[in-house]
Amino acid sequence: MRAILMTGAALLALAGCGGGADEADRGNAAAPAQAGMASPGGAGEVRGDAAFSGLPEGIPAYPQIRGGGAIQMGGGDDGAEMRVMAFRTDDPPADVIAFYAEAAGRAGFRIVNRAESGPSMVLGLARDDGEALNVTATGTATGTSVQLMTGRERR
Repeated sequence: MRAILMTGAALLALAGCGGGADEADRGNAAAPAQAGMASPGGAGEVRGDAAFSGLPEGIPAYPQIRGGGAIQMGGGDDGAEMRVMAFRTDDPPADVIAFYAEAAGRAGFRIVNRAESGPSMVLGLARDDGEALNVTATGTATGTSVQLMTGRERR
């Protein structure tokens, strides 16, 4: 599961490269370019234009988001799958982390990791069925950038 989460974090970081604010932050209503890749057999897929959905059962979307998107990774015969979603909000990182900690507790997750470093706060959550959720909220000059990574351990 760590390898999957690390891969997702790397892909998310690469997807964010290109400098500056996104179209919504610049006030441009133009839709972002859509991009995606699929494995030859269609078993795995990485999409930068996936809908913001697919949170674990019982976990709601954050209510005050500005822009958002998802990268879906999955496939393979082992059933491992991961989803990375990102959005921005005007709320501080502590509010985002508190929202997901409370929602996760109601949904049967336990906190397995909680850390703070500089402008970033991280919350790692897991359920007994192997489902995991990682929330990273980073304060920026224009608000908070949030990444959610969810997946299931290989069985």
